Amino acid sequence: MRSLTQKLSLALMALFIIMGVVLAFITRHASVQYNLEVTQRLNESIAMYVADEEQLIANGVHNEAAINRLAQRAMVINPTVEVYLLDNEGQILSHNLPADTDLQNQIPLANIHAFLQPKSKRPLLNLDPRSPGKDKAFSAAKVTYEGQQEGYVYAILGGQTYEALAKDISKNWVLKVAVASIFVVLILAYLIGVLVFRKLTKPLSHLTEHVRQFQTAMTGNKPATNQRGDEIKTLDLAFGQMQKKIKVQMQQIQSADQNRRDLITHVSHDLRTPLASIQGYVDTLRIKDSQLDPQQRQQFLHTASKHCTRLNQLINDLFELSKLDALAVKPSIEQFSLSELIQDISMEFKLMAKQKNVALKVDIPNGTTTVKADIGLMQRVLENLIMNAIKHTPKGGQVLLKLAQQADQYVVIVRDTGRGISQEELPFIFDRLYRAENSSQQSASSSGLGLAIVKKILELHKSKIRVTSRLKKGTQFSFQLPVPV
Repeated sequence: MRSLTQKLSLALMALFIIMGVVLAFITRHASVQYNLEVTQRLNESIAMYVADEEQLIANGVHNEAAINRLAQRAMVINPTVEVYLLDNEGQILSHNLPADTDLQNQIPLANIHAFLQPKSKRPLLNLDPRSPGKDKAFSAAKVTYEGQQEGYVYAILGGQTYEALAKDISKNWVLKVAVASIFVVLILAYLIGVLVFRKLTKPLSHLTEHVRQFQTAMTGNKPATNQRGDEIKTLDLAFGQMQKKIKVQMQQIQSADQNRRDLITHVSHDLRTPLASIQGYVDTLRIKDSQLDPQQRQQFLHTASKHCTRLNQLINDLFELSKLDALAVKPSIEQFSLSELIQDISMEFKLMAKQKNVALKVDIPNGTTTVKADIGLMQRVLENLIMNAIKHTPKGGQVLLKLAQQADQYVVIVRDTGRGISQEELPFIFDRLYRAENSSQQSASSSGLGLAIVKKILELHKSKIRVTSRLKKGTQFSFQLPVPV
């Protein structure tokens, strides 16, 4: 992870390098232009000197010997000068170079004309016949005979001798020292940048560390130490994770508050009947105790006790559902045999089914049926479904518990031959305190929250409860659990 200090230091170094390259380019360009202008101004009379010494062209005929002599004299003054004799069209007539020298014979005249104008700008560059791809500083003068222009003297002020000398100087130790000095300056700039930026970003580093500690304490997860990014990136990630955590907590708080409101509403609405019944029977016993015979007294006490039992069950179910709604219940996932759990629970309801004259059958496959889930919550699901099935199945009916495997899923089915549920009511049977219109009076002891609790528990296990039903034919509930990999 690169710290902000390192990034700022590298950015500063990169800025210095870019500025150094740009400055070096500007300085080199300015230096070259300055050198060209100084060279041209110092040597601008060389061509005029050559043209005035002897008659170089007369009636279109050039003097080869004269141009050679004068060119040699010019080279004595400036060894880098190369002298050419041109006609009026810019064609090279003569020069003092070896005969086998490769030259471009045509010289452009536009800049020569500009050079000959008084107070023309400097430097002016033109074609070097020996290096056609390079324009160089030059000197020029007209050659006249009897008042008529016969051609030009054209002197290149930086010939190949100059280029060879410049290349030799570039290999000099001075240039190496300059490059080494620039390198040292860049290293020093980087080190100074590190020290300065470390001093400036120290408070930010402390803040980042405090945020990391707070993040660990808040989320319970230690931030990854190998994450990429500087302190600002770390702060952004930390605030993002804490924002998600706070959002989840706020949702839980809002859900808990809503559940509290719903609980109060449901308690005040649904507990009124059993409380009124209990109070009525107790008041009757208190007022008419002497007028009641023992059998009536026992009947009143039995009815009050039954309402107390229902009241207690309703309160317990309400609190259990509220905890599920508020996500306060976290499944304790473990491996267990689903077929064994179904067998054990079916044994619990054998007596209840026998008392109602309902056949309770179990159909489970042979072999292991291991699943990963909360065994206690799964037991609660199966108990609620089986109890509902038995309660809503008339005498002589049947309740089937079936376990089957489909691909990578175990399917649990609870099927009865009871009264069934109308298609209009099916979407609402998992709502809390909802009872179908054809519920039997025997189900009055039910809290009406069993299916709502089943749905919430299965949602915690990433599963869904499915139901199909036909009036007077029966109802089937089913859900799936994945086969462990």
